[in-house]
Amino acid sequence: PFHMPPTAPKPRPTPERVTRPTRLAAAARLVTGADGGSDAAGTAFIRRAKANGIDLKHFYAVFDDRRAARQSALIVAQPGRTAMIFLSGNGPQVLCGDDPAQHADRVALLQFAFDDVRTTLADRIALLQALPSPDETRAKAAFDDAGMIRLGDLLYLRRPLTRPGSPSPNALPEHVETRPLGNIDDPAERATLQAALERTYIDTLDCPGLCDMRSTPDVIDSHHATGVYDPTLWWLVFHKGEPEGCVLLARNPDQDAVELIYMGLGPDLRGKGLGGPLLEAAIARLQRTGLSTINCAVDARNTPARAMYARLGFTPFAERVAYVLPVTIA
Repeated sequence: PFHMPPTAPKPRPTPERVTRPTRLAAAARLVTGADGGSDAAGTAFIRRAKANGIDLKHFYAVFDDRRAARQSALIVAQPGRTAMIFLSGNGPQVLCGDDPAQHADRVALLQFAFDDVRTTLADRIALLQALPSPDETRAKAAFDDAGMIRLGDLLYLRRPLTRPGSPSPNALPEHVETRPLGNIDDPAERATLQAALERTYIDTLDCPGLCDMRSTPDVIDSHHATGVYDPTLWWLVFHKGEPEGCVLLARNPDQDAVELIYMGLGPDLRGKGLGGPLLEAAIARLQRTGLSTINCAVDARNTPARAMYARLGFTPFAERVAYVLPVTIA
């Protein structure tokens, strides 16, 4: 009897760099979910990106035979030799396949994008980052299986800058003093700030896995680009004349807020109850900004820091999961 030969399985689509003709489809898929995306949403996203100076050069997608985007990912370079990854969510099964197929596409897409960044951006990007929310289970699974490192959970906190009954800052103990940073372009000042930061990284509880993945000069550049830089809001902490910590803040007028970019103390000053008074002093200096709130992020595992923020009236308003991937493979 005659038997039909078995049909070979159809190969899965392969990831590729997005070109100008396919940009709209990739953008629409990136910003919309189960409805599959629309040209209007994609167009709006491309316009916003252009208005905000976001480069869409490192845009990637998996397309079907009709050049509709099944999944897409965008990598956006940021100051401090970092880049942020944005990944499409779950899409309609008729376009994107079932859950296992969509997961396979996302993982392949991310790995393709990572390889491309290593080839084309290794001189400009040292670290890739992603910050999905805890309920983005599909994105987290894709980041896990694509080889990213899960650093931990970040809690985002805020409090009003002014509130009734706020305590006056306590006096600092003997041999501890603070001063604002001078000119950040002065090599001596940058060296002092770098020394202060590196002291705070010793045995830190705040995303400790991140310390060995970035150079301190890159970290300074990243902090400098956050919000509206104001040197009067960057304070160095000294112990017996040596740099031992810092409190770095930036105005964010678009959110009517001041952001606590970073606060840390070195081993010689930890466990002495100084974090609260230092932050209270910083908050007291912020009244002149005319902004309403102060925001910060903290590693959820950093129990001492969370307790300090709670005592000062900070409350959580969001949570993210921090993923990273060094671009250079050791």
